[in-house]
Formats: sequence, structure tokens, C-alpha cells
Amino acid sequence: MRAAIEQLLAEKLLSRLPNCSPFVTAAPKYPYLPAHSDGMPQLSASRLIALVIWHGGPLDTGLTAQQRIFWGMNQVLGQSGYHAIFQDLGETVGSEQENAEREAEHLRYFLAQGFGGAIFYPYAYRSNRELIQEVSQRLPLCLIDRMLPGVEADYAGVENYRGMFDATTHLIRQGHRRIAYITKSEPINPVQDRSRGYLHALNAALHSHRDQLVLAAPSFNGDEWTLFDIVFSLPKEERPNAANGFNDYEAERIVRRLHHLNLNVPQDVALVGFDDIVQTLPGGLGLTSAVQPFEDLGWAAAGLLLKRIADPSAATVHIALPTRLVSRDSSPSLSGSE
Repeated sequence: MRAAIEQLLAEKLLSRLPNCSPFVTAAPKYPYLPAHSDGMPQLSASRLIALVIWHGGPLDTGLTAQQRIFWGMNQVLGQSGYHAIFQDLGETVGSEQENAEREAEHLRYFLAQGFGGAIFYPYAYRSNRELIQEVSQRLPLCLIDRMLPGVEADYAGVENYRGMFDATTHLIRQGHRRIAYITKSEPINPVQDRSRGYLHALNAALHSHRDQLVLAAPSFNGDEWTLFDIVFSLPKEERPNAANGFNDYEAERIVRRLHHLNLNVPQDVALVGFDDIVQTLPGGLGLTSAVQPFEDLGWAAAGLLLKRIADPSAATVHIALPTRLVSRDSSPSLSGSE
């Protein structure tokens, strides 16, 4: 037994402190990289950091949010001798199964090729959690935008609650009281936090739950949305005179939906979005929006990854960056107070 223990200590599989019995050494966070057929380690792959993310949508103008995140992370990584790789998951977001299959393929590739780390924007948040947890245990991983329950990994996002609180407060200060909130039906932290921001802003300003109106948008643009049509077809003195979109894409969909009801932004309904990736609505109208600092998000995620590389056993860190509201023509004042 003594000989066996001494051998395990020599192989660093056991550790021993003074006056203590030997204990099992924790497995290294990130094992050695696989070797080429000639026995040489893949040192070059360990300097590659992947950004796993979906391509920007059709409404993005100029640099997409994804490109801006990549630009930010590449700046930070390049200064430390690492190389950022853009892993595009496709131009369109598919079904949960399609997203899960594509994301799993990329994650397994990083493990097999010995990448130095990955920054991951997960869409298939219900799937692949065991695989993602395995990835986080074998190489540095930072999630962006959304957290995954059961996955222990660093995270970089924005202050979703505060951003929507400020957006709703802006509409209230503009004189609006009947403010609808158009959200998604997804169990992810941005959806939950932005919904709370809207509800708390109304309650803080109006001291009443009576005017709260949350409408869950259909998953796809072509789906029927009967409840929206009913609410915005009410008489003028009863229907919402303002709306918050969960993001700029939902804001753009609100504009199109209102158009079918012969309503216009901002004459009939003031509108605020979130993200600031769609700055101009159809017809040239500027969209008020809560700005996400996408370059800063890339910087923050890359910084977390470098710290994880330096200290694999450190506690996980979650960072939430502040947003700022940019007021444009879509949210005019009713009272002239601003």
C-alpha cells in the first residue's frame, strides 16, 4: 500500500500535506492537447480561440452585432498572442433540433482539434447541456448573452433588466401610460430580466399593475397573432399608445403588424426597441433603442477567457455591461415634458 501511494504521489495523482493523509488530486482542468501522428503536440491549435455564433439577421445594417463582438474579442486576444476564429453557425436560426446539431458539431470539433478556448452564443439552450459542460471542463469557455442552467462557465452579457427599465421609463416620461411589452416565450435570462424591467418600471412610476400588458410574440413572422390584433384594434382611448419590443427585430415586426391594422409609428403608437441593431425602420423612421455595447461585450468575454486560461480553477465570473438609451423619432413626447 505504501509503495502504491508513493507511486501515485510521484505521478501527481495524489497530494499530501503535512500531518494529513494523502488525498486525490483534482484532474487538470484542461488536459494536454492531442498529438499529431509524428508525436508533436498541436501547439498552434492551443492559440486559436473560437467565437461560436449565428450570422447577423437581414435587418442589420453595416457591421452586424456578431462582427462587432468578434472585432472586440480579437483586439484583446491579439494583444496576448491568441488568434480569434469566427465560427459562423449559419445565416438563419433553425429549429431547436437543427440548432442543437450544428452547435454540437462545432463544440466537438474544438475538443478534437485542441482549441485554446471558445466564446459561445447558444441558441439551442435546451439541448447539449452535458456536452457544453464537458467542453467547459476541458477547455476555457465563456458564454455570451444567455446563461445555461447546469453549465458552470464564465458569462458576459448586458444589464437587461436596467436596459428595459430605462426604455419603459423613457416612454412614461414622454407622457405615455398605456405601454404594451412585446416579448418572446423563451426561458432564458434576457427574456426574464427584460420582462421584469418593464413591469417594475411601470409599477415604480404609476404605482399600479392595471396598465401592465405583456404580449408574447409568435416564434415566426408568418404566424397568426390574434391577441395583438385584438388589443391594438381597441378604440383609441383604450388601446396602447406605446410599445416596447424585446429587441429591434420585434420592434420592426410591431411596425409591420400595426400597418395591417392601419396604425402607424409614431402617430398612433410610440415604439422603443432593444439592441440598436436596427436604427432605421421602414420608411426612414429612426428607432429609439437600448444600445448593447457589442464591442465591449467581445472585450469582456475575451478578458474572462484569458483569466480562465491563466487560472483554470478560479471561480466562475458573470459580467453584465450597462446599456444606454438612444432616443429617436419613434418615441415622441405626448406632453412636451422632454
